Amino acid sequence: MRDIYNKRQRIRRAELSDKTPISTLLTALLKRKNYENEFFILYEVENGIEDNPLTHLFIAHDKYIDFLIENFEVLVIDLTYKTNIFQMPLINIIRITGQNRLFFTESMFIPGEKEKDYKLVFYTIRKIYDNYGIPYPSTFITDACSAEIAAMKYIFFNINHILCIWHINCNILAKLKPLIKAQFDRENSNNVKNMVDTQIFFQARNKIEKLAKYLNVK
Repeated sequence: MRDIYNKRQRIRRAELSDKTPISTLLTALLKRKNYENEFFILYEVENGIEDNPLTHLFIAHDKYIDFLIENFEVLVIDLTYKTNIFQMPLINIIRITGQNRLFFTESMFIPGEKEKDYKLVFYTIRKIYDNYGIPYPSTFITDACSAEIAAMKYIFFNINHILCIWHINCNILAKLKPLIKAQFDRENSNNVKNMVDTQIFFQARNKIEKLAKYLNVK
């Protein structure tokens, strides 16, 4: 296993050619972008490609763009965490076909969850629609993130917006769980109290019956 690991590391260093992984990734994407337009990408770095921090990276493969052209009306946007060592949130833009099948249309790494970050997400979505002459989507489905919703309405001001039912159910569960637990604990406490009161009643009745028998005997 160690030999395999060392071999893979040597191949990796050779492919990087003394560049950082991010620089190599961008270089590869730009080359493949110019090769039959296999990728549609937009990116931002602090200064330049060489050895500078990547802040935003938008990627869409041409096969998924073909699906998007045929199914452009509704987009589902979700945020995934902890997908990389840099802890950069990953935005996934998903489309539903007429056969109720899901497919990824675009993905984008962003540095945070501020409104300015989400504005760039929706700007790039609009950019790809403009680039391929696709009519703008009629509906977005998102979670309840206020920054995301504000950015969406800023870029697509006439868009319909629907909250994701999965996130709604998660929020309902999160809100109701402590209430249900409190209700259960209260009912359980009442049941225990009732059981104790019943036991005390029967014990008292038994003592009274014994006392009555004793007095009758006397």
